[in-house]
Formats: sequence, structure tokens, C-alpha cells
Amino acid sequence: MYRQTERLKYIQNRRHWCWAVACKMVGEQYKRLHTGYDFNIIGNSSDRYGNVTAYEYENGVVTDNLDEINWKLQWTYEIRVDAWQRAIVMNANTAKYPGYDGDVGGDDEAKVRGIKYYLTGDIYSDRIKVETLGLYDEPVSLLDRYRKQLMDSVSRHEYIIGNAMLHEKKECHSFVILYIEGEKVMLYNTSDGEILYCRAKEAFDCGFKSGLGTGTIKWVQRIV
Repeated sequence: MYRQTERLKYIQNRRHWCWAVACKMVGEQYKRLHTGYDFNIIGNSSDRYGNVTAYEYENGVVTDNLDEINWKLQWTYEIRVDAWQRAIVMNANTAKYPGYDGDVGGDDEAKVRGIKYYLTGDIYSDRIKVETLGLYDEPVSLLDRYRKQLMDSVSRHEYIIGNAMLHEKKECHSFVILYIEGEKVMLYNTSDGEILYCRAKEAFDCGFKSGLGTGTIKWVQRIV
């Protein structure tokens, strides 16, 4: 059972922040496995977009921007958003402008930039390579086409951003691929924090069930 502050951190705090949660989780897992990535956002908030105090880091940043807030995560009269989600959006978004902390979706470039930002503080860093595999309208199963690359990441216990097409809504949503073992896949739903267990064919071909409906992972971002 998540505490409220934990839910704030690992569930999208605005309607289109699924990509920011996914970037955070992929970067956080990579940092656990690899030394040398000590960038954090705790500091003087005037120094750069997204910097916060230690208290805000743990408890969320108060905001007066209510655009597409996830109200299910709010429990006090002060509206708060997760510091890391906000920092990733402010620094890595490509649809608005640097410093924007409202509701904005993330394209593939934003996701690549978001992972790099989490690890290095530099959205253009060449210390780390992030690649995008697959296409939203690719007819061939992603796992069939890129099995070696996906399993390389999984064998190193690294997380992968799994971008799904939602069948009923005709919309995209970023999940996190936590693990693939044989024909079994474990996914994290950034929308509600649900852990999903499904068959590989469901995840990458015919569709898996989630709180958002049925979806199929069509393309990914992974750290190389």
C-alpha cells in the first residue's frame, strides 16, 4: 500500500505526465545499477528549472496551476506535484518551452531528453545513449523485431519505457517494462500504479488489459 507521498512520486500527477513518470523510473533504476550518476534536483530553486528544497523533494511542490491535475493524489488544501516529474517536464518537454510545468505530453525526443536529464542534469548529455525502437503503427510485433535489444536491457535488470497504443481510445500511453521472462511480461502503469502481468503476445501483439483499457506496446525507449 503506497503512502500518499509515494503515490505522488510514481503516478502521473497530471493527465499527460505519463512520460515524465516513465523517464523517472527508468533513470532511477539505471542509477541503482550504475555508479557515477549523482545529479539531483535539491538545491537553490533559482539556480535552474525544477530545483527544489529537500522538503519539496519528499513532499511535493505546491502549485497554483490546476491544469489536468490528478485529483486522486491530492489530500490537503495545498495542491502539490512530484518534484521529479515537474523537473523532467520543465527541462525536457518539447511541446512548450523550458520552465513550463503545466500539463504537456512527451514525444520521443522528450522521453530521450527526460532520461538524460534525470541521470545527468543535461538533456543533451553524451554520457549516456538512449534509443527509440519501433513505431506506433508498426504492423510487426515489437518483440519479434527487436527481441535481442529488449532482452539485452532486461538481462541487465534495466527498465524500459513501453509506449502503448490504447485500442479503444486511439491514444498513446507510456508504461514501464519492468521485466520480460520467457513469454511473461511485467508492466507498470504510470496512470494508477498498477503492476500488470501478461503474456508477451498480449503485451506486444494482440493487446493487454489495464485500467485504461486494452493496449499494445508498439515502441520503446531504452538506455543502450
